[in-house]
Amino acid sequence: ACARGKGPQRPAIAAGQSYRGGYRLPVEGEWKVHRTHYGARNDQAFAVDLVKVGRLPKNQRQKPLTDFPSWNQPIDADGPGVVAIVVDGVPDNRPGVVNGYHAHGNYVVINHLNGEFSLFAHFVKDTIKVRPGQRIGMGELLGYCGNSGRSTMPHLHWQVMSHYEPHVAKARKIRHITYERNGRL
Repeated sequence: ACARGKGPQRPAIAAGQSYRGGYRLPVEGEWKVHRTHYGARNDQAFAVDLVKVGRLPKNQRQKPLTDFPSWNQPIDADGPGVVAIVVDGVPDNRPGVVNGYHAHGNYVVINHLNGEFSLFAHFVKDTIKVRPGQRIGMGELLGYCGNSGRSTMPHLHWQVMSHYEPHVAKARKIRHITYERNGRL
């Protein structure tokens, strides 16, 4: 199934206030679920890996990252909150190679001030635009999709969890706001 992220959608509350609504897709344009982590028994149990719709290159290991549709695409906040964690500076991997030491690579965690935290992973090195403690609104630019961490090709890893630290968090189901799926709302 393909989903089309809409442009920035602003909630009725100010950035940084407690948020009780659903979450928007953190991408713009047409993306699809490349992989789910359903069945995992940790913070990633409801996580999804999203890729931009487009032709993936053949012989991926021999192609530059710029040949992948998801590479350097904007990633937006899925809801309002306060930036809890930013990790940046992890180099992007060559296609087909993973960094087992930095699982999330470059990533951002947002505290939605409602007991839920969103994690966005695998940003391009040095493209994250937010800082810890910054109040943000739904749809604000976080950075650009890359291939850092435990990633074999550019994609966005997105999850909602119960704590800002993934290794102690429990997974939360993502409550989606309305979006187009296969061309329909």
